[in-house]
Amino acid sequence: MTIKLKDKLFTEEEIIKCLATCESVISKNAYLEKKWENCYYHFFDVSSSELYKEKRLEWMEYRKKLRSLLLNEYSMKEIIKMTKACKDKYTQKMVMSVIDLMS
Repeated sequence: MTIKLKDKLFTEEEIIKCLATCESVISKNAYLEKKWENCYYHFFDVSSSELYKEKRLEWMEYRKKLRSLLLNEYSMKEIIKMTKACKDKYTQKMVMSVIDLMS
């Protein structure tokens, strides 16, 4: 199965690699958010974990958009299973370029 975004074609394997990257970024930022939740910036009285939360939520939106490309062919359960089984990942820059093509 190939997916056309603007003038570029992507295979489902490429989308799965993008999803694997999203999962990695989401997990890392969730960990850092939890780790720094009690650390506050003195000047702004804001938790430093907020930065990680914002990034985590942003990447969760990217994951949602990428999953929507595969929902016509696969169930959500199958997409999650394929993502977990994926050992290769793309760079965050590559994921961002795919997301940009979707806009």
